[in-house]
Amino acid sequence: MFRYTAEILPYHDMSLEEALRDLADIGFKEVNLWSSAAPLAHHVNPGDDPGKIRDLLDKYGMKPSGLTVYGKNQDEILERVEFASQLGIDTVIFDCEANYPDFVGSFLPPIVEAGARAGVRIAVENHLTVPFSADFEAGGNEDKRWDEGVDTFAQIKRLVRDIDDPYLGVCLAPPHLWVMQETISEVITFLTERKRLFYYYIWDVDRGYRHGVDGLNFGPGEKQLPSPDGTLDHRFLLSELHRAGYQGAASLKCHGTHGWSLEKIGRELRASDAYVRDAYNALAK
Repeated sequence: MFRYTAEILPYHDMSLEEALRDLADIGFKEVNLWSSAAPLAHHVNPGDDPGKIRDLLDKYGMKPSGLTVYGKNQDEILERVEFASQLGIDTVIFDCEANYPDFVGSFLPPIVEAGARAGVRIAVENHLTVPFSADFEAGGNEDKRWDEGVDTFAQIKRLVRDIDDPYLGVCLAPPHLWVMQETISEVITFLTERKRLFYYYIWDVDRGYRHGVDGLNFGPGEKQLPSPDGTLDHRFLLSELHRAGYQGAASLKCHGTHGWSLEKIGRELRASDAYVRDAYNALAK
């Protein structure tokens, strides 16, 4: 059975302790920490005391399920692979950070090698090939998409073929597949049977998304959190994860929480969690 976990991302304007306290109160035992570029969450970073971070996790009965490091260059990611190892984290997540030939030719191989040495898996998210910018939640850079990346099913297949390494896999993001009009369950099956599904985001997208216009703007946070009336049927998708034999982390996620109070974040996450946890518990019976 896969593990139901949470992203710290929605709490990007809150302290690490506030986020951990609220997630633990909701009922989560595992959290994916973030060490990304602003305005994304960056609660933990190289140079922080790993012991103090582990103590804070222990205080709230939490374990780290991953470390997400978007908007970072190669050297910064290499630092975070080592940092993940110091924190006892076995998976580092980021997207295609360069045009595909450069990404697999020079950017990614040293990171995969460093991950293998440190015992840390590298999970590349299937992500729209839009260069990172601070205004990405407003759809920035949609007109600057790279020619090739890792956003379609065919490109996911190509990635795990071109770098066939047990320390290289995929973090599956359903909204990005939906935008590319791919069948999410097919990708789940393909990656799971090849032992290349390293992480899974439980995440939705606003049905009003405008293809070719909105870029990485998947709608307000309320529309990105899974719900019974959302765009994607997460009960079905979670059952597909279970059927495929996936045993990793499946993590509740959304962007779009800038300016939210701690109370609003908690309220919206609790509503989504009730829907997801009910589906999860039904599968676990």
